[in-house]
Amino acid sequence: MTVLDLLQIDLATLFMLTKTGRIQHGNEPVPSPGPRLYLAGCELGNVVRIRDDVEEETARAINALVADEPPLRDLDSAPRPFDDYMNILSEGAPIEQRNAGLVYMLPNRLGYKHDVALVNSETPEGARLHARLTNQGMPQALVELGFVEVTNIWLPWCIALHKGKIASIGFGARIGPTGAEAGVTTVSALRGRGFAAAATAGWTLLPSLQGRALFYSTDRTNVSSQRVTDRLGLRFIGASLRIT
Repeated sequence: MTVLDLLQIDLATLFMLTKTGRIQHGNEPVPSPGPRLYLAGCELGNVVRIRDDVEEETARAINALVADEPPLRDLDSAPRPFDDYMNILSEGAPIEQRNAGLVYMLPNRLGYKHDVALVNSETPEGARLHARLTNQGMPQALVELGFVEVTNIWLPWCIALHKGKIASIGFGARIGPTGAEAGVTTVSALRGRGFAAAATAGWTLLPSLQGRALFYSTDRTNVSSQRVTDRLGLRFIGASLRIT
């Protein structure tokens, strides 16, 4: 399987697509509208998807730019006519957000040596933790990160513990037909100590994920997330651009 094939699988993991290949919405458990433009590239070429509410004339103009775009193959790759993408899309509606990202592969059953206690959603111990969080409520440190209810921890998950308390959560940010995207978060006071890497590596061991291509994506500006890729030695496969 080529890296371009992998980017195509990642696309089908990130988004729900229409029959014509347009982005219908994000593939999260609680779906987002998705970006108006998603562009990702690797050494073999680029792939692009445009949201289904973007006018056809605008979509044609974007596809014409992508056709002349060099492959986004390196860690520092950026779309050459970046302002052109912005200008074309802003004619239809104001730009709300733009993100430059990096896409990595997560090996199935990733080996990572650590001494962190882990618990996951596919074990009796995980079921007991889920019940406790349901009955007692979420810890304040997680509430501050947006995990207000236990249902906010999307399945499947793997949790790293520190002194019996939740330090970091690796979870299923997107689950597609043949791929899955990892999400990870760590309580503020415990960042930079390897808990996120341990939770992410533990996530790759879950039985429900075996046989899927696993991905880890991060914004270029997210230094903490990129430390996880360094700790785990993840394989970089391409750069990406989202414009909403």
